[in-house]
Amino acid sequence: MTFINLVSFFLLYYLRKSTGPEDFTSKFKKYLNYGMFLSGVLIVLVNSSVPPAFLYQLLSFLLVGSIIYLIVNTPSLEQHKNLAITPLPIIAVSLFRFLVKLYDEDLYLSVETYINAAGFFAFIWAVTMGINHRKEIKERKLEQLIAKEKERQFLIAQERKNELERLVQERTFEINQQKEELQEAIDHLRSTQEQLVQQEKLASLGQLTAGIAHEIKNPLNFINNFSELSSDFLQEIEEEIEKFPESSEKENIQDLLKDVKSNLGKIRHHGQRADNIVKSMLMHSRGEKGEIKPSDLNAIIREYSNLAFHGMRANKNPINVDIQLELDESLPLIDLNAEDFSRVILNLAKNAFDAMRDKINSAGSEYKAKLTFRTKALKNNILFEVEDNGPGVPEEIKGKLLMPFFTTKKGTEGTGLGLSITQDIIKSHGGSLVIESELNSYTRFKIVLPIRSN
Repeated sequence: MTFINLVSFFLLYYLRKSTGPEDFTSKFKKYLNYGMFLSGVLIVLVNSSVPPAFLYQLLSFLLVGSIIYLIVNTPSLEQHKNLAITPLPIIAVSLFRFLVKLYDEDLYLSVETYINAAGFFAFIWAVTMGINHRKEIKERKLEQLIAKEKERQFLIAQERKNELERLVQERTFEINQQKEELQEAIDHLRSTQEQLVQQEKLASLGQLTAGIAHEIKNPLNFINNFSELSSDFLQEIEEEIEKFPESSEKENIQDLLKDVKSNLGKIRHHGQRADNIVKSMLMHSRGEKGEIKPSDLNAIIREYSNLAFHGMRANKNPINVDIQLELDESLPLIDLNAEDFSRVILNLAKNAFDAMRDKINSAGSEYKAKLTFRTKALKNNILFEVEDNGPGVPEEIKGKLLMPFFTTKKGTEGTGLGLSITQDIIKSHGGSLVIESELNSYTRFKIVLPIRSN
């Protein structure tokens, strides 16, 4: 019976040493200590002559049975179930010995040899199962250690992966940021280069314009001066002719002199206009501004739209165009440089005539060309529109129309400066220019000019 109590003590000791705080509480481990103490007491009592021996033996079986029951029915001790099976043959042999001896002493003596043999084999079984259980525990612990190490390595790898991903994201962000900065720098450099090229072209154009204007101004001065002298001579001739007696020849001479005087007046008028245009060209090439004064925009539109139409009709390839004037008669006077702004009207009209001529050539006689000049008074501005029913402007080149030297005309028909100069003149008046167009339908230039008080 001592062996049974030793088994109880060993089982309790093993459970106490092999389990952690997650398996049993400290309070429960105290009960294991009490069990170990009880098994020690039972060993002493069983081997002493203190009565009643029967009770001590029964308590020994109850103690070992309780321990086995605890191991089998506790989920946290699932891995130690083999340990509960290990002492079962020994307990069975010892219980059989106890019961036979208790029932009949003579019977026990007759079978004692067999019981001892069974106990020997039960002991071998217990040792073998104990060794196997210990081996399984070691293997399981090794597996747990391997699993924990794999988990640790996985966590380390995951952390490294996250760190690498973070570094890659940071580096990618930096590269993208550097790319954007580089692209901005390239775009700025390209824009600056284009501006420099355009400024150089415009500077060359300004020098050329100034040279041409100077060359034109000299003969214009002669024309204007000699027209004035010729007018003075005609006045003297008329005074002298008045002294002659009346006759049909005198009347004919006077009529001819009136015609010549009228022609000289027209020459002087247009010579002065040409002189004003040359002065404006010189001021534009020097970056100077002409005289800005309160002007009637409607009157300027009427005069120069008519001049543009007759100029087109006088040149090669004239076309029939219906000129529509939809002018708001309530417009107030606005501050304009009339000479400069007249070029806006002439340039827009000329472009419209060229576009409608192309559509006539492609569409034939069914197409009726129409050019509309429209004004409207707004709250603080004046809206001026020039609209034609020509072929329209493709979307891909609409943004390029106002660029210097960009032209859609073939060969040497255009320089690409008309609309660029037009926009500069409008901006110099504090206005804005917007182009609206629909293919095969219309093109509309919308000019908004501020109303400025005197």
